[in-house]
Amino acid sequence: MIALYNAIVDFLAQILGIFYLWTGSYGIAIVLLTLAVKLTLHPLTRRQLRSMKEMQYLAPQMAALRERYKGDSQRMNMEVMNLYRAHKVNPLGGCLPLVLQIPILYALFAVFRRPDIFNGATFLGMPLEQIPTLGRIASNPLLLVWPILSGITTYLQQRMSVTDPQQARMFIFMPFMVAYFATVVPVGMSIYWTVSTVAYILEYYIVVGRLAPPAPAAPIGPDKPAIAVLPQRPKGTKKK
Repeated sequence: MIALYNAIVDFLAQILGIFYLWTGSYGIAIVLLTLAVKLTLHPLTRRQLRSMKEMQYLAPQMAALRERYKGDSQRMNMEVMNLYRAHKVNPLGGCLPLVLQIPILYALFAVFRRPDIFNGATFLGMPLEQIPTLGRIASNPLLLVWPILSGITTYLQQRMSVTDPQQARMFIFMPFMVAYFATVVPVGMSIYWTVSTVAYILEYYIVVGRLAPPAPAAPIGPDKPAIAVLPQRPKGTKKK
């Protein structure tokens, strides 16, 4: 595993160097590297976003099932799985892109922390290898730009993609955490995060569109009719 990780780090460093030779700017090279990573992962991201869209359309049926079988968790789980199978939805279909991005983030962090990786290069007047600590921000307030951008883009991504109020409350502190992390990593890492988040927002709009809060029992599509999750008893039968 360590050998594979080091190979990923070396590969990303080489790609970054190639983009620098093409553009003459490490800042633009980071942007191009980010877009290259997003383009490579786009087929998986597209699958993740489609899964997210289908899961949202099933949200009303799932809520009804949870309410109906709230005293019987085993039956509730069985009915939810039946709902997934009937609509051909894989609840884990969106996990793979997230899993793949974790080693890439760690590898990029290792690349940007390499000694003399940027050789003192700057982007928009900010040293790419510098970590914008509070002390450095006090002496150069311009460094505050990337923590703010990292937090804002994360907030916009959440506001666009998280429509469940309960989930939104769970992730309310995420933008602040990302903004804080941007003060403990090199500026180059914050550029990658910001550009990657903006690219994800564009992917979301292209693949999914702007999703509104789900309407009750909304069908997935013409080939996937909604399931009646609260069926009526046949006439002439008595309630048990």
